[in-house]
Amino acid sequence: MRKLKELCRWILRTDLSNRKIAEQLRCSSTTVGRYREILAEQGWDWPQIDSMDELALARKLNPSRYVSRKVFLEPDWSYIHREYQRPGVTLLLLHEEYACNLGERAMSETEFRRRYHRYARTRGLVMRQVRPPGQDLFLDFSGVRPYITDPATGKKQAVELFVAVMGASRKTFVYAVQSQKLPDWIDSNAQALRFFGGVPMYLVPDNLKAAVTRRTREDGPLINATYMEFASHYDTDIMPAGPRKPKHKAPVEIGVQLAQRWILARLRNRTFFSLDELNLAIAELTELLNNKPMRGCGDKSRNQLFEELDAPALRPLPNSAYEFAEWKLNITVGQDYHVAWHQHYYSVHHALVGRKVDLRAAARQVSIYLQGKRVATHQRDDTPGGFSTLEEHMPPAHRAYGRDSYETIAAWASQQRGAIATFFEQHVTHYGSAGRSFQAGRGLRALARQYGVDRLQAACARALIMNARSISSVKSMLKRGIECTELHGHEAANDDPIAHENVRGSGYYERE
Repeated sequence: MRKLKELCRWILRTDLSNRKIAEQLRCSSTTVGRYREILAEQGWDWPQIDSMDELALARKLNPSRYVSRKVFLEPDWSYIHREYQRPGVTLLLLHEEYACNLGERAMSETEFRRRYHRYARTRGLVMRQVRPPGQDLFLDFSGVRPYITDPATGKKQAVELFVAVMGASRKTFVYAVQSQKLPDWIDSNAQALRFFGGVPMYLVPDNLKAAVTRRTREDGPLINATYMEFASHYDTDIMPAGPRKPKHKAPVEIGVQLAQRWILARLRNRTFFSLDELNLAIAELTELLNNKPMRGCGDKSRNQLFEELDAPALRPLPNSAYEFAEWKLNITVGQDYHVAWHQHYYSVHHALVGRKVDLRAAARQVSIYLQGKRVATHQRDDTPGGFSTLEEHMPPAHRAYGRDSYETIAAWASQQRGAIATFFEQHVTHYGSAGRSFQAGRGLRALARQYGVDRLQAACARALIMNARSISSVKSMLKRGIECTELHGHEAANDDPIAHENVRGSGYYERE
């Protein structure tokens, strides 16, 4: 009786008949009656029964079963198993260490070996997986790689061999790509789905970086953002195999082995000068592999099983192929309201400064997302150090500043007329630099906003009398409020931007 305590609880704490209790516990009503008689003879109540464990209760209720049975003290079999793997350690030694000081509670060496081997067998159990049709597509790269040869130099270059296997039919797709990098990984997946003519419920890749960015004990696998977008486009999900768990993707492990033996071994003496040439030869041998009858499957081929099992269960392919795009996640928007991709800077709205955004870079377009919502789109520009700035992203002051040009500043100065226009014209004539005069004109406009046009007119008139041509001189007059002060000895005036009452001037040194 496995749940003896539960049986006693029903007998002692309910008024149900033996038959009703037997129905609840799925046992014989005769067994219930026998234990009811034993409990009545012993005079036990439920608190006494509740305080005992199952083994102690069984010994009390069925003493005859345990009279001749010897109880051994069980060792920690996981510890015994680990120690047995160490060099030089034998089961005889482990039994001697276990039996030391245990006396009669220690089991014999024979019993020790028998129980250890029973434990060891439980560690190697293999579950036979039943793969539902159309559910899993297993993906991996082969450890053994083919080569392509440079026709000019004769140098051989190793390339990667991608293998995809359907779970139910085990139909296999083999494809050579340049590398295991993200663009080649996405292209391989797209070629596989096109080959099978449909989309499975799950993509089951290994834990390569192109598929799984990182894996933690708490959060599990973090899927690469581009690969996640690829899966979303094809309306499927990604379920990576466990790290260092080849049994989780057994079909593709076998598929890789077959690709190495059935395809690479047959191509070992051939020379290929391009990936296209290599893939053409691989496709011919892959078709032969998928048409080969399999023992244990009624001599049906992978293609036949695919048509019967997987093909009807696959989802249809989307109307358009996936457009490859790379992602950059959790970028902090800088004070200049731009984010970088390949050393080129793209603007977002200035209100997003300090926020975390995601950037998606496709072949022709760069998009920026905030919490999954697109907030900016730019034409892609890979010019290093360049800027792509939309005017609507700029604050009003920056927008106005960005619209400035020499022509707009010159037009503003001309509209003010009087001393301001004359001062700007003389600045252009004196320095002969449109860039320098452009900045000077901006300075004049800023002073007009700060001090008013009338005061600026007076300051510019005084500067013209002094032959002062720097903006610093005009700003100094306005700051000290002397723009309307009468000049004395203006013939000695200079363009010193720091001229004020604390400077002695040339007249001081002419005194006797």
